[in-house]
Amino acid sequence: MPCIQKSRVVRIFRPKHANELSKSIKNIFGFRPGNIFLYELAFMHKSAHVERNGREISNERLEFLGDAVISVIVADFLFKKFPFADEGILTEMRSRVVSRNSLNKIAEKLGIGRLVRMSATPVSNAYTGNAFEAFFGAVYLDKGYAFAQDLLVGFIFGRRIDIDAVISTETNFKSKLIEFCQKEKLILDFVIVEEIQTGRKKQYVCEVTVNGESKSRGMDYSIKSAEQNAAEKALEAFKSGAE
Repeated sequence: MPCIQKSRVVRIFRPKHANELSKSIKNIFGFRPGNIFLYELAFMHKSAHVERNGREISNERLEFLGDAVISVIVADFLFKKFPFADEGILTEMRSRVVSRNSLNKIAEKLGIGRLVRMSATPVSNAYTGNAFEAFFGAVYLDKGYAFAQDLLVGFIFGRRIDIDAVISTETNFKSKLIEFCQKEKLILDFVIVEEIQTGRKKQYVCEVTVNGESKSRGMDYSIKSAEQNAAEKALEAFKSGAE
């Protein structure tokens, strides 16, 4: 099983912080980490990265791994939970669970945000979902796949969030907004108005305009997600205006 060498990570963090993080993980998730340095790394936002031998060290690699781990666990969970659902339905349900919006909300409900080390004010709440993915990358390396699966399905899905509500929640806000505007005969447009470089990643700012006027803005690390974010806010604005 791949691992991150302790000798290359231990010098980055203070023992006091490691102890505090270990206690926080135990309080939130009910277990104590084996290799605490993996979890310190998982909660190190790229804005707080350190450099060793000319390389940036942050949670991005663990985020990449955790994304894959979560996707496989969710696919297996849905496959067993809905034995008669076809591939298309299972794919749509998985997309709803692992969408950036869903992971952000799950992470916020669990209190992931307060564990993340940052050196800059976040411009969106995407960092919480990213840290959630990185956390599961750390869990997989530290405890193995079976433990990560039980943590996500048995503990988080089973006790901490209403997974059925997540599965049934509409996440394609852009399509909903397009349908709404077509029905109301409104002119809708999505415009990328700004690109913000944060480390090696780029964040996109999407503005939704309705009949030529700005309705909302959304931000994320992909244009598609930024559009979804902006569309969700526009729908909320229309709903508030109708009340």
